[in-house]
Amino acid sequence: MSCPQEPKPVKCVSSLIYSDHEATKKALSLLKQKLGEIDFIEADFPFTFTEYYAREMGRPLWRSFFGFKTLILRETLVDIKLFTNEIENSLAKEDGRRTLNIDPGYLNDSQFVLATGKNFSHRIYLGRGLFGDLTLMFKHSQFQAFPWTYPDYREEPIRSLLLKMRKDYVRGFHEK
Repeated sequence: MSCPQEPKPVKCVSSLIYSDHEATKKALSLLKQKLGEIDFIEADFPFTFTEYYAREMGRPLWRSFFGFKTLILRETLVDIKLFTNEIENSLAKEDGRRTLNIDPGYLNDSQFVLATGKNFSHRIYLGRGLFGDLTLMFKHSQFQAFPWTYPDYREEPIRSLLLKMRKDYVRGFHEK
């Protein structure tokens, strides 16, 4: 028989795709108010994997990753995604086009999960219209992609960034 148990808290990670650096600064300030201190930043590298966002946001597009120091409970990912949707809407242009896309998720010792409003066969319903996308699995000392993993998450530098954050996350539990 399996006995229910509470999992360890996880590291909140957010990726921003943007064309407007000022909107990104505002979004980051709001994220810090909600999620606390940032302990990992990898900013402003070109986002070239898809044209999907260029139609809405223009070019050039940039991507940044942020890791938050305070660990979260997994179930708070729903509230965080709803909050990031509010930020996107508040920073949209007058015609409603977004200036940035915020993808919150979490990582732990075994996985990287993103929150999304889009359902698909491999996504698990989290509640309030949102799903958890198991994006990467940690195995054999690295993050492994799945057939459904977004192309940019399969490649460098993203996998190395996530490995750095995972290393700090795991070290934090061993130091306690």
